[in-house]
Amino acid sequence: MTGDAGKLDNSTFSCKVPQIKSDVVGDDRWGCMHRRYVAEAKVSEAEVLFIGDSIIQQLQFSTLWTEKINSLHCVNFGIGGDRVEHVLWRVLNGELEFTVPIKVVVLFVGTNNTDCTAQNIFEGICEIVRVIKEKLGNVTVILPTLLPRGQFPNPNRVRNLEVNVLLMNHFKNGPVVSPDSNDTNKEKDLSSFHVIPIHEDIIQSDQTISHYIMYDYLHLTNQGYYKIFKPIYEKLQYLL
Repeated sequence: MTGDAGKLDNSTFSCKVPQIKSDVVGDDRWGCMHRRYVAEAKVSEAEVLFIGDSIIQQLQFSTLWTEKINSLHCVNFGIGGDRVEHVLWRVLNGELEFTVPIKVVVLFVGTNNTDCTAQNIFEGICEIVRVIKEKLGNVTVILPTLLPRGQFPNPNRVRNLEVNVLLMNHFKNGPVVSPDSNDTNKEKDLSSFHVIPIHEDIIQSDQTISHYIMYDYLHLTNQGYYKIFKPIYEKLQYLL
């Protein structure tokens, strides 16, 4: 689950600017998946939308999904390798055009933005959330926290944790102000926002991550999905 090739100039790049993912290999898989999701949205009767990167995409192949989550009438719009700006582009370009109203959106993205700051990633996630609320109206948004990555301690773990702290501090029940705005008129009631700290209890006492939970120290095993995403399932049961 890697981002686009090359490093971005963080002095000018913003995760709040939607971008189409570069078709590096020339097979247009990303574009094809996006168009399929747009078409699915128009005919879907789902109540829950999962959207994000490969962590979301691969969830649908887990036992937790097939035996529990799927029974809640869910649709999965995950695409491997997606960064924040890619998901932002997708939600702005048809993937939220549901005929039947969606009740809950589960958004997980950010770990692929390895060349961005935590603040930049956080602001991009907030922008996606803003678009979701703007397009879907009275919808509940669930934000699972970003997972640690790498078998051993590394800067990517640190950045993901910093993003999680920003999310947990910002999306609390009650009115808050948009992180990039000084306009108090933009306060919104965030009681319909839920940050679920799924990143906890993954790193072992020796600071390593087990391949039994993350087979490549990034993607979850079937066992890992059951352990890490079960709180998401339980929150959905409560909300629905």
